[in-house]
Amino acid sequence: MVKNRKRKRNKRLVALSMVVFFSLWTLFVLYPNPYHLFASVYRMFRPAVDAAAVAELMERAPGDPEEIERFVLKTIPYEYNWQTFGMPFYFPTTQEAMTVGAGDCKVRFIVLASLFEAMEIPYQQTFSLSHFWVSYEGKTQSGIEQDQNAFLTRTEEGIRLQIPKENIKDSLNVLWEGFWVYMPLHRKILFLMGFPLSILVGVLTNRRIVKKVKIKTENSELGEAISV
Repeated sequence: MVKNRKRKRNKRLVALSMVVFFSLWTLFVLYPNPYHLFASVYRMFRPAVDAAAVAELMERAPGDPEEIERFVLKTIPYEYNWQTFGMPFYFPTTQEAMTVGAGDCKVRFIVLASLFEAMEIPYQQTFSLSHFWVSYEGKTQSGIEQDQNAFLTRTEEGIRLQIPKENIKDSLNVLWEGFWVYMPLHRKILFLMGFPLSILVGVLTNRRIVKKVKIKTENSELGEAISV
Protein backbone atom coordinates (compact mmCIF):
# COMPACT_ATOMS: atom_id res chain seq x y z
CA MET A 1 0.00 0.00 0.00
CA VAL A 2 2.79 2.39 0.99
CA LYS A 3 4.77 1.47 -2.15
CA ASN A 4 1.74 2.17 -4.35
CA ARG A 5 1.33 5.62 -2.82
CA LYS A 6 5.01 6.34 -3.37
CA ARG A 7 4.80 5.21 -7.00
CA LYS A 8 1.80 7.49 -7.60
CA ARG A 9 3.58 10.38 -5.91
CA ASN A 10 6.68 9.80 -8.03
CA LYS A 11 4.57 9.70 -11.22
CA ARG A 12 2.97 12.99 -10.22
CA LEU A 13 6.40 14.54 -9.66
CA VAL A 14 7.56 13.36 -13.10
CA ALA A 15 4.40 14.72 -14.75
CA LEU A 16 4.71 18.01 -12.86
CA SER A 17 8.33 18.44 -13.94
CA MET A 18 7.31 17.94 -17.58
CA VAL A 19 4.41 20.40 -17.35
CA VAL A 20 6.51 23.06 -15.60
CA PHE A 21 9.34 22.73 -18.12
CA PHE A 22 7.01 22.85 -21.13
CA SER A 23 5.19 25.89 -19.71
CA LEU A 24 8.44 27.78 -19.14
CA TRP A 25 9.78 26.71 -22.54
CA THR A 26 6.60 27.92 -24.27
CA LEU A 27 6.75 31.24 -22.42
CA PHE A 28 10.39 31.68 -23.46
CA VAL A 29 9.66 30.86 -27.12
CA LEU A 30 6.56 33.05 -27.43
CA TYR A 31 7.65 35.86 -25.14
CA PRO A 32 11.44 36.21 -24.74
CA ASN A 33 10.52 39.31 -22.76
CA PRO A 34 7.61 38.18 -20.47
CA TYR A 35 6.81 41.80 -19.64
CA HIS A 36 4.96 42.10 -22.96
CA LEU A 37 2.59 39.29 -21.99
CA PHE A 38 1.82 40.69 -18.54
CA ALA A 39 1.43 44.22 -19.94
CA SER A 40 -1.01 42.92 -22.57
CA VAL A 41 -3.15 41.15 -19.99
CA TYR A 42 -3.23 44.32 -17.87
CA ARG A 43 -4.21 46.48 -20.87
CA MET A 44 -7.07 44.15 -21.73
CA PHE A 45 -8.78 45.43 -18.59
CA ARG A 46 -7.28 48.93 -18.67
CA PRO A 47 -6.60 49.83 -22.33
CA ALA A 48 -3.96 52.54 -22.73
CA VAL A 49 -6.27 55.03 -24.48
CA ASP A 50 -4.37 58.25 -25.16
CA ALA A 51 -6.07 61.17 -26.92
CA ALA A 52 -2.81 63.12 -27.21
CA ALA A 53 -1.16 60.32 -29.21
CA VAL A 54 -3.66 60.69 -32.08
CA ALA A 55 -3.48 64.49 -32.39
CA GLU A 56 -2.00 64.32 -35.89
CA LEU A 57 -4.57 61.75 -36.98
CA MET A 58 -7.43 63.83 -35.57
CA GLU A 59 -6.61 66.68 -37.94
CA ARG A 60 -7.42 64.42 -40.90
CA ALA A 61 -10.33 62.50 -39.37
CA PRO A 62 -13.95 63.15 -40.43
CA GLY A 63 -16.62 64.11 -37.91
CA ASP A 64 -19.17 61.30 -38.13
CA PRO A 65 -18.44 58.24 -35.89
CA GLU A 66 -18.98 55.69 -38.66
CA GLU A 67 -16.82 57.69 -41.04
CA ILE A 68 -14.13 57.93 -38.36
CA GLU A 69 -14.19 54.15 -37.96
CA ARG A 70 -13.85 53.62 -41.72
CA PHE A 71 -11.04 56.17 -41.74
CA VAL A 72 -9.15 54.25 -39.04
CA LEU A 73 -9.65 50.89 -40.79
CA LYS A 74 -8.25 52.41 -43.98
CA THR A 75 -5.38 54.20 -42.23
CA ILE A 76 -4.34 51.17 -40.15
CA PRO A 77 -3.84 48.13 -42.48
CA TYR A 78 -4.65 44.80 -40.86
CA GLU A 79 -1.70 42.66 -39.75
CA TYR A 80 -1.41 39.87 -37.20
CA ASN A 81 0.59 40.42 -34.01
CA TRP A 82 3.35 38.10 -35.25
CA GLN A 83 3.82 40.39 -38.24
CA THR A 84 3.64 43.64 -36.31
CA PHE A 85 5.15 42.93 -32.90
CA GLY A 86 6.78 39.49 -33.23
CA MET A 87 4.44 37.97 -30.62
CA PRO A 88 1.23 35.90 -30.81
CA PHE A 89 -0.72 38.36 -28.66
CA TYR A 90 0.11 41.94 -27.79
CA PHE A 91 -2.07 44.81 -26.63
CA PRO A 92 -0.17 48.01 -27.47
CA THR A 93 -0.36 51.51 -26.13
CA THR A 94 -1.83 54.14 -28.44
CA GLN A 95 1.63 55.53 -29.07
CA GLU A 96 2.93 52.10 -30.08
CA ALA A 97 -0.06 51.61 -32.38
CA MET A 98 0.57 54.94 -34.07
CA THR A 99 4.27 54.16 -34.43
CA VAL A 100 3.79 50.81 -36.20
CA GLY A 101 0.88 52.14 -38.27
CA ALA A 102 -0.59 48.66 -38.80
CA GLY A 103 -1.99 45.82 -36.73
CA ASP A 104 -4.90 43.66 -35.74
CA CYS A 105 -8.18 44.55 -34.03
CA LYS A 106 -6.42 45.62 -30.82
CA VAL A 107 -4.32 48.21 -32.65
CA ARG A 108 -7.34 49.55 -34.52
CA PHE A 109 -9.38 49.47 -31.31
CA ILE A 110 -6.93 51.57 -29.31
CA VAL A 111 -6.51 54.13 -32.10
CA LEU A 112 -10.27 54.49 -32.65
CA ALA A 113 -10.99 54.71 -28.93
CA SER A 114 -8.31 57.39 -28.56
CA LEU A 115 -9.81 59.37 -31.45
CA PHE A 116 -13.25 59.19 -29.87
CA GLU A 117 -11.73 60.38 -26.58
CA ALA A 118 -10.00 63.27 -28.33
CA MET A 119 -13.17 64.25 -30.18
CA GLU A 120 -15.37 63.68 -27.09
CA ILE A 121 -17.57 61.13 -28.84
CA PRO A 122 -19.38 58.71 -26.44
CA TYR A 123 -18.39 55.09 -26.99
CA GLN A 124 -18.08 51.67 -25.36
CA GLN A 125 -15.10 49.35 -25.25
CA THR A 126 -16.29 45.90 -26.29
CA PHE A 127 -14.40 42.59 -26.09
CA SER A 128 -15.40 39.15 -27.36
CA LEU A 129 -13.40 35.94 -27.06
CA SER A 130 -11.47 36.69 -30.24
CA HIS A 131 -12.09 40.33 -31.10
CA PHE A 132 -11.91 43.87 -29.72
CA TRP A 133 -14.01 46.72 -31.06
CA VAL A 134 -15.53 50.09 -30.27
CA SER A 135 -19.31 50.43 -30.02
CA TYR A 136 -21.10 53.76 -30.38
CA GLU A 137 -24.56 55.12 -31.05
CA GLY A 138 -25.62 54.41 -34.61
CA LYS A 139 -22.98 51.74 -35.25
CA THR A 140 -24.05 49.08 -37.74
CA GLN A 141 -23.73 45.70 -36.04
CA SER A 142 -22.45 42.99 -38.34
CA GLY A 143 -20.25 39.89 -38.29
CA ILE A 144 -18.49 39.44 -34.98
CA GLU A 145 -19.15 43.04 -33.92
CA GLN A 146 -22.51 42.45 -32.29
CA ASP A 147 -23.47 43.14 -28.68
CA GLN A 148 -24.51 39.52 -28.16
CA ASN A 149 -20.97 38.32 -28.93
CA ALA A 150 -19.32 40.43 -26.24
CA PHE A 151 -18.29 38.99 -22.90
CA LEU A 152 -17.06 42.34 -21.57
CA THR A 153 -18.33 45.85 -22.24
CA ARG A 154 -16.81 48.90 -20.58
CA THR A 155 -18.75 52.15 -20.37
CA GLU A 156 -18.42 55.32 -18.29
CA GLU A 157 -20.69 53.65 -15.72
CA GLY A 158 -18.39 50.63 -15.34
CA ILE A 159 -17.84 47.12 -16.66
CA ARG A 160 -20.62 44.77 -17.77
CA LEU A 161 -20.00 41.03 -18.13
CA GLN A 162 -22.21 38.53 -19.93
CA ILE A 163 -22.12 35.07 -21.46
CA PRO A 164 -21.21 35.60 -25.13
CA LYS A 165 -23.12 33.97 -27.99
CA GLU A 166 -20.10 34.02 -30.25
CA ASN A 167 -19.56 30.96 -32.44
CA ILE A 168 -16.85 29.02 -30.57
CA LYS A 169 -15.63 27.25 -33.71
CA ASP A 170 -15.13 30.54 -35.53
CA SER A 171 -13.33 31.99 -32.50
CA LEU A 172 -10.97 29.03 -32.31
CA ASN A 173 -10.22 29.30 -36.03
CA VAL A 174 -9.33 32.97 -35.61
CA LEU A 175 -7.13 32.26 -32.60
CA TRP A 176 -5.43 29.34 -34.38
CA GLU A 177 -4.67 31.45 -37.43
CA GLY A 178 -3.27 34.28 -35.34
CA PHE A 179 -1.24 31.96 -33.11
CA TRP A 180 0.07 29.26 -35.45
CA VAL A 181 -0.41 30.13 -39.12
CA TYR A 182 1.50 33.40 -38.93
CA MET A 183 4.09 32.21 -36.43
CA PRO A 184 7.61 32.48 -37.94
CA LEU A 185 9.12 29.12 -38.92
CA HIS A 186 12.00 29.30 -36.45
CA ARG A 187 9.53 29.95 -33.61
CA LYS A 188 7.44 26.95 -34.70
CA ILE A 189 10.53 24.75 -34.62
CA LEU A 190 11.52 26.00 -31.17
CA PHE A 191 7.97 25.54 -29.89
CA LEU A 192 7.74 21.96 -31.18
CA MET A 193 11.14 21.16 -29.63
CA GLY A 194 9.45 21.67 -26.29
CA PHE A 195 7.63 18.34 -26.55
CA PRO A 196 10.69 16.00 -26.81
CA LEU A 197 12.62 18.17 -24.34
CA SER A 198 9.76 17.86 -21.84
CA ILE A 199 9.81 14.08 -22.22
CA LEU A 200 13.58 14.14 -21.65
CA VAL A 201 13.07 16.18 -18.48
CA GLY A 202 10.51 13.62 -17.32
CA VAL A 203 12.96 10.75 -17.97
CA LEU A 204 15.77 12.51 -16.11
CA THR A 205 13.45 13.35 -13.21
CA ASN A 206 12.35 9.73 -13.00
CA ARG A 207 15.96 8.52 -13.00
CA ARG A 208 16.81 10.94 -10.23
CA ILE A 209 13.88 9.68 -8.15
CA VAL A 210 14.87 6.04 -8.77
CA LYS A 211 18.46 6.85 -7.80
CA LYS A 212 17.35 8.49 -4.57
CA VAL A 213 15.13 5.53 -3.70
CA LYS A 214 18.00 3.14 -4.43
CA ILE A 215 20.43 5.09 -2.24
CA LYS A 216 17.86 5.28 0.54
CA THR A 217 17.24 1.54 0.32
CA GLU A 218 20.97 0.73 0.37
CA ASN A 219 21.54 2.99 3.37
CA SER A 220 18.63 1.36 5.15
CA GLU A 221 19.98 -2.14 4.45
CA LEU A 222 23.47 -1.06 5.53
CA GLY A 223 22.06 0.32 8.79
CA GLU A 224 20.25 -2.94 9.47
CA ALA A 225 23.43 -4.96 8.78
CA ILE A 226 25.46 -2.82 11.17
CA SER A 227 22.84 -3.10 13.90
CA VAL A 228 22.89 -6.88 13.55
